[in-house]
Amino acid sequence: MELTILKKIEENLSQGKRTALVTITEATGSTPRKSGTIMGVFEDEIVGTIGGGKIESVVIDRARELLKTGDSESFEYNLTTTDELKMNCGGMMKGYIKIFSPFPKILICGAGHVGQKLFKIAQHLEFDLKIIDDREELKKDIPELTLGSFQELLTKEKIDGNTYIVIVTRGHLLDEEVFNLVKNRGAKYIGIIGSRRKVTTLKEKLEKIGEIRDNIFAPIGLKLSNGTPEEIAIEILAEILKIKNGGDLVHRTMFHNKYILGGKNE
Repeated sequence: MELTILKKIEENLSQGKRTALVTITEATGSTPRKSGTIMGVFEDEIVGTIGGGKIESVVIDRARELLKTGDSESFEYNLTTTDELKMNCGGMMKGYIKIFSPFPKILICGAGHVGQKLFKIAQHLEFDLKIIDDREELKKDIPELTLGSFQELLTKEKIDGNTYIVIVTRGHLLDEEVFNLVKNRGAKYIGIIGSRRKVTTLKEKLEKIGEIRDNIFAPIGLKLSNGTPEEIAIEILAEILKIKNGGDLVHRTMFHNKYILGGKNE
């Protein structure tokens, strides 16, 4: 059963779903299950058991609450003195609910110079990476490329609040087409490359139809680079990390007044 639970956790993570592993770390008295017992809790399924009854129901409910936040926590229940959990067997049970979260996903739409550099740099970080394009000739430059029309690929793609989308196709018209395919599907971040003039035009269109959203970033990236594809890729990744980690746009240094919080470059 333990192997079945672990395989189920792996399967859910590969599908971009959080999972919970409940482990009994200590059990005394006549508790239903002993130390080391595990149970998997998923959005729509339970695999294994920690003994059934009220305590299992309470732990499952708490695990599903934690699936929403991504937090892990320990628990302790006295089955003799806790009124709502009293069981004839009595005893005390301690355990831990470990939440496993899938890696955040970066979906790169466009495998030109910037898209390729971003993909290669982000491979060194803990992201689920995917790069798509419809140009077969680019496969030789980036073997990991998923080929197909953007319409077909993006219609099938799972997009959620753990997804960061980078739109860097071969032209602003295609960028806008791709944007329209993903804009209302719950992504954490949608970054669009382009000149300020082209982005201003897109912004005006979205304002007219009331579709300006906090998850839209255009032009894409922080203002850091010298304009080369390599440095633009770092700009984009830096912006994604800021959004993912809730980072601050300040220097860490304590040695130069003009670079610290409160200085002229704040």
